[in-house]
Amino acid sequence: MAGRVILLGVRMMNLKRAGLAAIFAGMMAFGTANAALISAGTPDALGNSDDTLVSQHGGPLKFTFTNRNAVLNSDVFLQMMVGPEIFVFNNSVSVGDMVTLFSTPLAGQEIYFRLGVENGDSFFSGDKTRGNNNGFTHALITSLGGGVFEVGFEDLKDIAFGVGEPDFDDFVFTVQEIPVPGAAILLLSGLAGLGFAGRKKKA
Repeated sequence: MAGRVILLGVRMMNLKRAGLAAIFAGMMAFGTANAALISAGTPDALGNSDDTLVSQHGGPLKFTFTNRNAVLNSDVFLQMMVGPEIFVFNNSVSVGDMVTLFSTPLAGQEIYFRLGVENGDSFFSGDKTRGNNNGFTHALITSLGGGVFEVGFEDLKDIAFGVGEPDFDDFVFTVQEIPVPGAAILLLSGLAGLGFAGRKKKA
């Protein structure tokens, strides 16, 4: 009888381990499959495309500041379809500084940004006609793989006549959508409940 109880305990432990491994694998697969997606936009007169970034599941967004090559200070804001825009960071922060926002666009909505320059100009990512006032793309969005995207803003208005402009390096950051798979969380909670029930019976 004791041998059967020990064997059953070992089997339960193996099942729990296998279940946790499966959940972890599922979470990783979910994260890869449900990261934000980029779609090609329309090129402007300079050939720069106003690409669109779309949320796949409305998860939190993690931002990392990567570069600034600008004289002017500027702020980046996350735009919301409903409610006020959300401040992310200023281009005076240190390279590598990170911000995570939990109030983000819903699944299927565009993830887009406004660059507020200290001289009063404002420029938007995505559609080049969206408030940019000059018909030019002001943010290049590049996929870095693994669900990470680089966003580089241009902070000059009259970029058609500049030398070496636009260079899209005045405010550069990465953005990554963080999956929160509800099913996996529920399964983890269930396993934790089984473990608790087992301990209660032993007591």
